[in-house]
Amino acid sequence: MEALGLLEKKIKDLIELVAKLRQENALLKTENAQLLQKVESAKNDELSQEKALTKMVVDDLIKSIDSLVEENQQ
Repeated sequence: MEALGLLEKKIKDLIELVAKLRQENALLKTENAQLLQKVESAKNDELSQEKALTKMVVDDLIKSIDSLVEENQQ
């Protein structure tokens, strides 16, 4: 009888552990999804900044080329 009581306790402890691990897993999945959103947002922000910088550099290059062309035409 004592062995049966010990077995019941071990099974109960195991069930509680599984429930706790499932809860932790759900929390980690939520946290992972939030982190993925932050990473995507950061990537999009970085791409927007790179696009703006590239546009400024290209605009400056075009102005420089226009100035050189105008100087050579005069």
